[in-house]
Amino acid sequence: MIKAEQIRTLLRDELPQRDLFLVDVTVNPGNRIVVYVDSMKGVSIDECMNVSRYIGLKLDREVEDFELEVSSPGLDNPLKLPQQYLKNMGRVLEVVTFDGVKTTGRLVKANEESIRLEVEYLTKDDKGRKKMKMTQIWEKSMNEIKTAKVVIINK
Repeated sequence: MIKAEQIRTLLRDELPQRDLFLVDVTVNPGNRIVVYVDSMKGVSIDECMNVSRYIGLKLDREVEDFELEVSSPGLDNPLKLPQQYLKNMGRVLEVVTFDGVKTTGRLVKANEESIRLEVEYLTKDDKGRKKMKMTQIWEKSMNEIKTAKVVIINK
């Protein structure tokens, strides 16, 4: 069976030459390989096809057959790498921490160690009526984040 680490090794030097980075690799039963690549500028279908061809040329179907899918993670997949946070700077994220707290806010800072969201909320007056919109900064380290997804806002 083909191993995910084998695919990671194949792509380690190749993807940076293409201005891409590896987000994830999974190898499911039956050698169904799924590779997610991304870049700071987005990923085209042609780039996915080129990476797929590259992997296909490096693996020998005569030795071991496989099915291969290469794509970008898409907005519905959780962010996994600091580069993905940097790519999505300024967007609204929904973040769930390991202690179960869910927070939605605009990503205003990200680095290898942490992220910072600007969170809006409404205050209420003493009669329970909405008073004014306030913002606060919410910061968490990467190791506290269980999932983070980009929120798609319809305008």
